[in-house]
Amino acid sequence: MKRTILVIILGIIFIAQAVKANVVKELEPTPLEKFIKENYPKAKKAEKGLYYLIEEKGNGSKPKEGDYVVLEFEGKRLDGTLFDKSEVEPFVFQLGHRQVIKGWDMLIPRFPIDTKVKIFLAPEFAYAKVGAGKLVPPNTPVMFDLHILEILDDEAYDRYMTELEERERERYHQKIKDQFDADKTAIHEYCMDNKIKTKRSRAGVSYSVTKKGKGAYPKVGDRISVQYRGYLLNGETFEETKEKKPFQFVVGQGRVIKGLDDAIVSFNKGAEGLILIPSKLAYGPMPIEEEGINIPAHSILVFKIKVMEIESPEEKK
Repeated sequence: MKRTILVIILGIIFIAQAVKANVVKELEPTPLEKFIKENYPKAKKAEKGLYYLIEEKGNGSKPKEGDYVVLEFEGKRLDGTLFDKSEVEPFVFQLGHRQVIKGWDMLIPRFPIDTKVKIFLAPEFAYAKVGAGKLVPPNTPVMFDLHILEILDDEAYDRYMTELEERERERYHQKIKDQFDADKTAIHEYCMDNKIKTKRSRAGVSYSVTKKGKGAYPKVGDRISVQYRGYLLNGETFEETKEKKPFQFVVGQGRVIKGLDDAIVSFNKGAEGLILIPSKLAYGPMPIEEEGINIPAHSILVFKIKVMEIESPEEKK
């Protein structure tokens, strides 16, 4: 009987100690709470693990569930490491539809249009146990700088997205043009430095015939065989034909990059020379990494070529 009483007493003591330990653990500040206390003591608590500090208060309406919110943002870890931000255009999402992390859906309805605010999120309101890429490990508290710009209904959202697509299309075409101009300048400087005299095709490919060939020039539909070495402006070879095994293609059928198709018509049988192709007429922004070929994005390509044969469909008849 006494042993039973002793066991019960020890059990009560153990439970009391465990409860006390849990209470102490609950009272200890989390890394986020400690960070806020030391750096942003004026931040307000929405609930445990969810804090905000209004830097500039807006005076417009507040977003509600279902509204589309337009905002600018920067996301950082507590050590200041930037892991995400809005770029040229603001970020747009529909509030309350789980399109963003939980903390955003919970806090943003508090802030009227034109508010600038810092929000601080414990992991359970941010990226939880999953994390976000290499810059946000699992169970990491984060903070965001937000600027609420607009609130859109369905009709305004559709109009906004149409205008956004048009702006993005214009930026894309301008970017391509700027890269094309930069490539042509780089080719010109390369040729000047290496004392290469070139002509330029209508499409914008530079070429130099260093040894003239004989006979007719290739035309669309002709099958042409060439020996070549392809390299970058830094001299690094990315591909070349093997001896006695030329490369064959039909001119004008899109079987090769546009720049090569464009300039090859200036080389007849036996002709040798160089073809310098701006990235727009090669692989553009797409890097090529396959079967030992390594071509970075936006690379200018140089081909040293020799035309071995030109076969016209008419000759077969």
